[in-house]
Amino acid sequence: MGMEIHPLSHPILNPITMSTQSKSLRLADQLAAHPYAWPGGYPMFGIFSDGGACCKRCAESERESIGTTTGTDGWTLIALDVNWEDPTLHCDLCSTRIESAYTEPDDD
Repeated sequence: MGMEIHPLSHPILNPITMSTQSKSLRLADQLAAHPYAWPGGYPMFGIFSDGGACCKRCAESERESIGTTTGTDGWTLIALDVNWEDPTLHCDLCSTRIESAYTEPDDD
């Protein structure tokens, strides 16, 4: 007979990992499709489990890494939020500045 794999020891079969992966991927897809909150049109960004920020473009381009996260590898999106007033918020993946809702840098 073949070797048995216990479901909780295998990252693909583990229901906890699958839940983390599906939630993370769902958030990435939501950010990619809807980068502005409704109502209001406020700029959204993703938050990784390590506190890092993710822009719309990286949510789209890094979809495979986000969707296959182990939950401990730094690719887990845990939430989406509005950048209300931080004009210095940048994506941790590509360093692109993430637009803020109320505080934009001066265009001198």
